[in-house]
Amino acid sequence: MRRKTTIAIALCAVLAASLAACTQEGDDKPSPKADGSKDVTVCMASFTLGGPYFVGMEQTVTKNGKEAGAKVIASNADGDAAKLQSNIEDCVTQQVDGIIISGGPLNDFPEGLQAAEEANIPVVLVDRLFSSPNFASWVGPDNEQLGKQDGEYLVANLPEGGRVIVIKGGEADNTIGIARTQGVTDALTAAGKFEVTVAPDFGGWSSDGGQTAMENMLSQHADIVAVFCENDAMCLGAQTAAEDAGRSAEMIFAGVDGQNEAIQAILANGNYKITGYNDATVIGALGIEALLKVIDGKTVDKEQKIDSPAITIDNAEEYKDAGIY
Repeated sequence: MRRKTTIAIALCAVLAASLAACTQEGDDKPSPKADGSKDVTVCMASFTLGGPYFVGMEQTVTKNGKEAGAKVIASNADGDAAKLQSNIEDCVTQQVDGIIISGGPLNDFPEGLQAAEEANIPVVLVDRLFSSPNFASWVGPDNEQLGKQDGEYLVANLPEGGRVIVIKGGEADNTIGIARTQGVTDALTAAGKFEVTVAPDFGGWSSDGGQTAMENMLSQHADIVAVFCENDAMCLGAQTAAEDAGRSAEMIFAGVDGQNEAIQAILANGNYKITGYNDATVIGALGIEALLKVIDGKTVDKEQKIDSPAITIDNAEEYKDAGIY
């Protein structure tokens, strides 16, 4: 999708060698098998494609991999860990040169990583950082920082403090959600004027789930000043619930991910005030870049955190065409 000039410049700095328009050719440019001795085949194994974020990541890996001359085999486990394991084992059986795993809400996946390691096939993780250490590189956002910057915005813009509702995506051990909520909670707690109330029901990372969770909170609390959700989809649903209840004017909303609808809501200058830019295409591009470098015998960083700036009314215009979902 078309980028604003300012976004293109920023992504050039982030993507470095992966985007030809932003770099000169050099030794660090990823290329399948520098000696040209054999074609390179990689697998893109996704736990789920249940949201545009994960779809965009897979599409970027596939597109950039093919442009670099690699064959990319993509698979979707439809949210089933056993199927993801089977898909990884299929990749191993096909003796692919490398595997990218998009783990979705999985906290760890030791069986899949072990299968690849035993076959001496390098693995790059995108978005989800597993606890098991046997992978070549991970690319993803600083999730605690994404939550923290939302919290700091709420503190600065709600000087009187008050009750902030937190809507979590789930499951209980989801480290991405845990980090985001930890970040916002730390910022609010440090201010000393806020009461953080976590919704008892998970929003399931969806608009419908966020709406249902928020409806329950609205029925229990008459003093809500803000709502933080672990992703934008849930916050858009929570915003709808507040509108339906006639309570939109009472509260503001803070999300994460930089979903297009959230950016448009911010630009409307209503009660959706902030999100964090978490670009699936940047993650996918850096992921396939890292994997091709490893296959080519080059060294890559074990962990690569992408830039995830806050998006508010002050800069939302710059980001309105930057997302893919």
